Amino acid sequence: MEYRYDAFISYRHGDLDSKVAERLHKLLEAYRIPSALAKKLGKKKLDRIFRDREELPTSSDLSKSINEALETSRFLILICSRRTCASQWVMREVERFGELHGKDKIVALLIDGEPDESFPPGLREREIDGEIVLIEPLAADIRAETHAKSLKLLNEEKLRLLSPILGCRFDDLRQRHRRRKMQRIAAVSATAFAMVTAFALYATSQYLQIRAQMQMKLENQSYVLAEYATDRVNDGDPDTALLLALEALPKNLTNPERPYVPAAERALADALRVYAGGSGYEPIKAFTLPSPAEKLLLSPDERYAAVLCAYQVVVADVATGQTLATLPAQSSVLNDIAFLDATTLVYTGESGLATYDIATGTELWLSNPASLLSVSGDGKVIAAVYRDTPSAFLVTRDGAMLGELDFGGRRMSVLVDGALFNPRTSLLSLNSDGTALAVSFNDGSVCVFSAAGEVELMAPSDAALINGGFFENTLAVAATKSAGVDSWSTYMLYNQVTGKVLNTYDITGAGNYFAPILSPYGHLLTVGGELLTIDLHTGSGTRITNVGERIEAVDQLGNTYLIATESGQYHFADTLDAKVDTYQSDYVNSFVDIGAEYALTASRSSTTVRILRYADNSARELFTYDAGYSFSEARVQGELDRAVFYSFRGLRLCNLRGEIIADAEFPDSLLVKDTQYDLASGNVIVIYDDALLIYSGTDGRLLVDTKAKSVIYTPFGVGTLNLNGGATLWDASTGEGTPMQPEDDAARALPTSVGLLTVRGGNVYYDGNLLGEGDIVGAGLGEGEVFVAISNGADGKVFALTSGKSRELFDFKTVGRTEVYFTGGCVFVSPAIGDASVYTQRGDFVRTLAENASLTETVMLGDTICANYLIPSSKQRYSLLLDKERLEPVALIHEFLGAAADGRLVLNNGEALESVELLDTAQLIALATERLNGKQLTSDEKQRYKAW
Repeated sequence: MEYRYDAFISYRHGDLDSKVAERLHKLLEAYRIPSALAKKLGKKKLDRIFRDREELPTSSDLSKSINEALETSRFLILICSRRTCASQWVMREVERFGELHGKDKIVALLIDGEPDESFPPGLREREIDGEIVLIEPLAADIRAETHAKSLKLLNEEKLRLLSPILGCRFDDLRQRHRRRKMQRIAAVSATAFAMVTAFALYATSQYLQIRAQMQMKLENQSYVLAEYATDRVNDGDPDTALLLALEALPKNLTNPERPYVPAAERALADALRVYAGGSGYEPIKAFTLPSPAEKLLLSPDERYAAVLCAYQVVVADVATGQTLATLPAQSSVLNDIAFLDATTLVYTGESGLATYDIATGTELWLSNPASLLSVSGDGKVIAAVYRDTPSAFLVTRDGAMLGELDFGGRRMSVLVDGALFNPRTSLLSLNSDGTALAVSFNDGSVCVFSAAGEVELMAPSDAALINGGFFENTLAVAATKSAGVDSWSTYMLYNQVTGKVLNTYDITGAGNYFAPILSPYGHLLTVGGELLTIDLHTGSGTRITNVGERIEAVDQLGNTYLIATESGQYHFADTLDAKVDTYQSDYVNSFVDIGAEYALTASRSSTTVRILRYADNSARELFTYDAGYSFSEARVQGELDRAVFYSFRGLRLCNLRGEIIADAEFPDSLLVKDTQYDLASGNVIVIYDDALLIYSGTDGRLLVDTKAKSVIYTPFGVGTLNLNGGATLWDASTGEGTPMQPEDDAARALPTSVGLLTVRGGNVYYDGNLLGEGDIVGAGLGEGEVFVAISNGADGKVFALTSGKSRELFDFKTVGRTEVYFTGGCVFVSPAIGDASVYTQRGDFVRTLAENASLTETVMLGDTICANYLIPSSKQRYSLLLDKERLEPVALIHEFLGAAADGRLVLNNGEALESVELLDTAQLIALATERLNGKQLTSDEKQRYKAW
């Protein structure tokens, strides 16, 4: 059939649906197909996209016009919303297109609503073995809080729609979209025979074409499965991530039934955390709530998790993630929970304040209606308030009524419609023995009620947020007015026994506010991204850490703090050695709770609760290094059994048992220009503007100490321009010097295996011929040729040099000081400002390694390329393992320092050196299979995840 349109856009007219359809129409028709793919398809852009408002002339028979467009369209793009299924016209378009071309040519774009209400029923039905099975098709998804955000998401998600239309991988389109000016290697190049000479040849060609299409479909499917697996890792659900990653990998690696994709292996390694550095909390499980969390608690013995969500309280087993009970709460979000002991939960049930024994699954007692509660420190008294009533009632842990406390006509803060109540914005707190109750009111005042009488701690004010609570008998209160330029915050500590205010802090300015938090050890205080611990005797604060962004939630266990921030990160920070483990999630973690064995995180914007468990990996440690010794770089030479820690100030040499062999201080450390590590010998090279030092990586001796006019370093050796004329080439491994002659006294010259490189007057020359402006920023050895990169800080060039000849391979743009590495047939470019990227030697852009990351080294690990990089903003160091064939990541590990003599990787976990085995694909699959212990994806899950 001859198609007139590449795609038909079907949508319900009006509201967001029309806006999306119009924007999508323009984006698709304006999209330029990447050149390599365009050559294959024989066109530079899509032919035409049908949208009725744009394409239909005035017609007395609209149905006929629509039908003609459907018949001549290759794909149907269905814009799905809550309004879609109500449109009979859209339903007829979907049904007719499916009859003409099949449902596999229908691509969905979800703009609002849930799939079960937005996808047409027919789109969710497939006939499998003669039976109609319901599936949930995957779709491009632009759901967001506002229409503007949805339309903005469309710019990226259009690639998911284009991928099946263009018959290519989504990953290819995404890489080209990020680097429009850079070319990507074509994944497949097709060669067509000039003519078919025999039926056998024709049949073979058809078979290969069908097989290639099937392989591409399976490959696309594997990339999507790998992407979902990575999402599940980030959501703290490693078991589901393992299942998805295994589904994306071939079952038989020797004779694979589907293409291997490195992204699936990386998801497998990330879910197994085989390269995670050090001991610490690791995600092990996740469970799903009926609605987003409103409060989260870990039981005192860490056996149970209790989560408050809309109208319900969910109780789960922490070890398994299984839901044990769902308890009905009020038909409102005005609810609360607390543990009285390891198995007894008190909560604001639908019929009144109630307690529940988790171990026996029984309700113990029921009291008056309540929406907010507080338990005394000894767990013997419970105070509760129902919505905005002007009083509180008190009961014992056994349910006996102690009496009612009259607020004198004042009421706690509840929004006008009574629909929302955030306990963090109001204060209700009992002290350690239940003899004093602190309450905040909607007039901005705070009072403490006790047998001694009522104490007004804060007078009425225009505070919008009031929070805090008792630890033992010391009360922390923060009041904040957060709107406008005249915003302010006040933080106060009050001792209920002495009746004295210990300390008061004030902040003025928009965006600044105090958030006091109770931990099992006392009061914590957050101010923006700073976390303080408060001395309950003096009221003074001690800084723990500053995470650089607003802290959303904190919990404490001894010297370990679990900190969640506004970007979705959550950190485990240790104040003893400043160790920080950082995780990233797709949503802000509003609630955290940490115990000795388990930790929990949850969010107001997600139904997922993460369970983390403390993993003791101390058996992998080689040795713990001296935290008092300051260094910026560390490397390991396994064959020498040596580790060297060094900086601009000096070096420390140890064996891999942690015994110190030598310490050396560099002279004039403030004048050190650069330090380099020689991979072959383990020697450390110290470069000044006018001097060169080389220290032995075996025993720390000073091998070379020479004055010079200038120094230049490349993998070929270290060249010095001597003060008394002439030049010397120093062997970085042996420390031996070879005299040489530069072209003049102002030049820096370095001989290579194919000729002489000279830097003179801001230019680089090869055997006297100008290569270009700038300096040498990288060099490498190839078979019979030398590679060199030069840059002037804005423009860079890469050359291949042979005897007497130079050949420019490609040029690149950069910003500031740049380093270039040549490893595994690839070129790695690391600018001072921007993203570290990898190219082929022909200059084809392959991928960005990491955003705003600086490379420090690239080495080969067997058939894998290891790229070490530093993220300056966080000072975190990582190593990315790349599959040599596709140059796609197969693992991300903590800082790789080198290989031990037994071939194991030596990593720096931030406090110790440890060794881990580099696992191949088969070993990772075996490890994942063992961990899952027979668990598999259900048939419905397989259909849902494979729908693309």
